[in-house]
Formats: sequence, structure tokens, C-alpha cells
Amino acid sequence: MSEDGSLWVLLPTGQRASGEWIDDTLRQRAEETGLLARLHLVGQFPRQRVEIVRAADPGAEVNELFYRRGWTDGLPIVAPTMARVDAMVRGGGRPRTTVLGEAEPLKGQVTVEKVAVNAVMAGCETAHMPVVLAAVEAILEPEFNLRGVQTTDENVTPLIVVSGPLAKRLELNAGFGALGPGWRANAAIGRALRLVMHNLGGGWPGAVAFAGLGQPGRYTLCLAEDEAADPWGGLRRELGFADEDSIVLVQRAESVVNVTGGVADLASVMASATSAFSRLHGGIVAVILAPHVAQWLAGKGWSRADVRDYLHQHGRAPTAEWQESWLPKRLAAGRKWPAWVKEAAAEGAIPAVEKPDDITVIVAGGDIPIPQCAYLPTWGFPPCRIARKIQGPADGPV
Repeated sequence: MSEDGSLWVLLPTGQRASGEWIDDTLRQRAEETGLLARLHLVGQFPRQRVEIVRAADPGAEVNELFYRRGWTDGLPIVAPTMARVDAMVRGGGRPRTTVLGEAEPLKGQVTVEKVAVNAVMAGCETAHMPVVLAAVEAILEPEFNLRGVQTTDENVTPLIVVSGPLAKRLELNAGFGALGPGWRANAAIGRALRLVMHNLGGGWPGAVAFAGLGQPGRYTLCLAEDEAADPWGGLRRELGFADEDSIVLVQRAESVVNVTGGVADLASVMASATSAFSRLHGGIVAVILAPHVAQWLAGKGWSRADVRDYLHQHGRAPTAEWQESWLPKRLAAGRKWPAWVKEAAAEGAIPAVEKPDDITVIVAGGDIPIPQCAYLPTWGFPPCRIARKIQGPADGPV
């Protein structure tokens, strides 16, 4: 803060390649949908890179301005001052003007600097920036279907899994409470990705995003895998990366369903209506195995592939039960279901996904004999499991 009580902050919002600000579109949508009572400053900001905010408490003023302009997730943010953003850019190791792509659906240009602004707001440390950049690049891949994720009426959100030595150095939690709260890296990295989606893609609830209920994972859904507790050696090795690599894995998650028990209990949950959309659209789901369950299975001679095979075989909905559920009976009654669903229905029971490899098995959580596992169903198409190596400040592997 300067001596005159002012802050020089960088704007987090996006411009299209044509130079138009996405906030002008969002202002129209906010007027149409009645959001201006709360977001009465939408579109009211200096059309430039830097804004000078003067107030007795400029940090509090930035928070209020950004909230009323629609630039936050509702939680307090860290003011993206020039010094903080400069440090975050250096932490990412790439030129600030580098364009990573366009964020759907409003096509804001995603530059390294804009990502840094939103990462500062989310509370990231500079060391988190390479992870945030890798996750942003993942959701910009066509197979992530960011437009669909941003605009659907379903409650889908990115799931971020970090694998490799960097996870420990950044204190990413893979143990007790891995899905929060309490760990800065888990909370801030996932939050930064959401703010990028919000401020550069325009995924505003009620204006562009029509998820009927939302979910807490839309604030952040980020964890590390517990490699020390994983008896099968970790995801990145299975995905073809080297032991020394650190990677980000991103896929779509519609919710997080807690499952107390083992693989039979997980299969029971997967057989239910929670898997409705992976049956309709296809896709890749995720399962988080508690260390106790993973190690007990490995002791019985199971591999990770065996876990996937079991869940695929036993996580099946009886055809008659599925036919009476809401999605095939009401929403999608006239749609053409995938061939694999029709074939499985004819045989009497329908798996959650087309094939075992469409199940990502992650080991994380507290190592206790009353195990807490989780099922993360998916939504959308095409199938999505995107893994990217995390690059450090010197453009080398971290």
C-alpha cells in the first residue's frame, strides 16, 4: 500500500481477442436475470490493465468492489497488487503475455498474467503457480468441454489431483481431510482454477452457469494422491510419466459421495442413480480409496486394474430399476442411448461406465480401519482424463 492509502491492482476479468470485455455480456445477462441487486457494479471499472483504488482501508475496498462487480466466489480475496502479481508471474516461469487459450463460453483470453491475478486473489503462494498453470491448460483442452461444464444445469466441476514429489514440497494434503478444510495448497490451487473459469470464461451462476444447486467442490476440489500409502505405485507411473515427474490430473466430477466401507460398498453406490450421466454421455469417473482399503486389497493380491474390473463388474444397475429412474424415464426418454448401455441393459444390468479403464482409482485420505472412501461421478462428454507434467519457473520439470 502506498503512503496515500492507495493500492494499484490488476484486473482479473477477461477480454476477447477482439478487445471486448466479457463483462459487457455479463452485464446484459445480469440485467436479464435479476442479479444486479447484488452485483450492481457489473461492468463498472476502468477499461485498462491497472486500477488505482484509494480508500482509508484499500484492501477492504478492493474486496467490496470486486465482489459487487461479480469477480469473486463470495469469499474474501487477496488484493492483486502489482507486486503480488509480478511475484506470481515469476513463480510460473513464463512470460506474462503468453496466451494459453480462450476460456469458454465467453472466450476471455487466458494469459499468464490473468492467471496470476486470479491466483493471487485465491490466496496462492508463488510456488503454487506452476500447478495452477498446468490445471488451467488442462481445462482449456477440447476434451474437457469447458463450455459444457460452464453452462450445464448439472453441478459438475473440475477435479484436480496432483501426483509426484512436488505435492509434498507444496504441502498438498493427501491424508486426513484431503478434500478439506485446512490446507492452503489444496484450497488455493482449486480456488484459483475456479476464479479463472469465473472471470475469464464468464461462468457466473444464474447468468451463464445454470447448475441447479451447485456444490462445495465448485469452490475447490483439489487433492494429492498418497503415494506412500499407495501399494500400486502412484497414478503418474500408470499414466506413463517418470518417477521424478510431478503431474496434474484433471477430470470432471459432478459430486463427491462419501462411502464408508470397501469396494463392495463403492460398487453399490456406483450402481445407483449417481452414475446416470456417465451412462447417458459416457465419461470417466473417479474413486478415492482409503489407504486401509487399498493396502488390504493389495495384501490379497489385487492390482489397481483388479479394483477397476471389480467396480465395473459389480457397480451395475439392474435394467428394470434403471428404466424406472428419472433420467431414462423422463429427461432422456426419447434419446438414443449409447450402444454399450443398450447391450448391457439387454443382459440385465448396466455398469456405471463403458469399460474398467474409465474408472480412475486414487489412494488418499486417513489411514483408519473404518475407512472413508469416495465416489466422484462424472457428467459430460467426451471422456475426460487429462494429465499434464508440471513445469517449473525455469521451464523444466518440477
